[in-house]
Amino acid sequence: MSALTVAYRLPLPGWPKAVFESDFAFRRSSVSIDGREVLHADGREELAQGVTSTLPGHETLFVRLTMDGDIPRIEVSVDGRRAPEESELSVSPSRSAWYHAFLALAASFAGFLASYLYLIRADTDQSLHAFKMAYHMAGWHLLLTFTLFPASVWGQRVGIRTVQAVSLLFFLIHVGIALANVGEGVPDTFVDLGIASLNTVSGLFFLWAVFYGNVAFRDMDPSRDLGDPVSARRYEGSREPMVGDQPSVNSPMT
Repeated sequence: MSALTVAYRLPLPGWPKAVFESDFAFRRSSVSIDGREVLHADGREELAQGVTSTLPGHETLFVRLTMDGDIPRIEVSVDGRRAPEESELSVSPSRSAWYHAFLALAASFAGFLASYLYLIRADTDQSLHAFKMAYHMAGWHLLLTFTLFPASVWGQRVGIRTVQAVSLLFFLIHVGIALANVGEGVPDTFVDLGIASLNTVSGLFFLWAVFYGNVAFRDMDPSRDLGDPVSARRYEGSREPMVGDQPSVNSPMT
């Protein structure tokens, strides 16, 4: 596994993703698109001089190692247009990201209602266990409300994946709680039935958030707001490679 991996979006139609991989000494570096190597450099000196390769559409891919003080930087460009790092891109929240956030919010709201019913049970049965369940559920769902919603809306793709992982965990927890409330047969009170039902509803909303998160993840592609890659100059600003840089040349991709 490479020690250094950086993803870029190439200024080509669709802004395809290119992955630069190397070790920290840059002894052997490569760039891959869709898992297929399109460029390589053997050694730090070659990479510092600049390496080019011809892409399938006859565009020239250029990669060079530069130094920002003591910090190494990798410049990637296509036909003189800078390729931005994927990590520096952000997009406005999509409609699906908002939907995803509200699914997580609905799951937490159902959990809050269940915690209220636990309080009623605690008061009716004088049950310490029910009281502990009430404030534990309320606390957890309050925390989820203030974390999952903003993570899905403003956390970009990383936030959406995080919400999916947490939602899957809490789906399993709520399924377990619901089963525990009906484990001894049909609930014999309205409160018991309500607790089981609300935990089931909460769990289903969390499960929905797990699956719908894939739609939100797809719609939050980092390149979505970049526009036309041919005319886009938004992320340019670094020195563009020129013929005079005398880069080494890889064989064209076949």
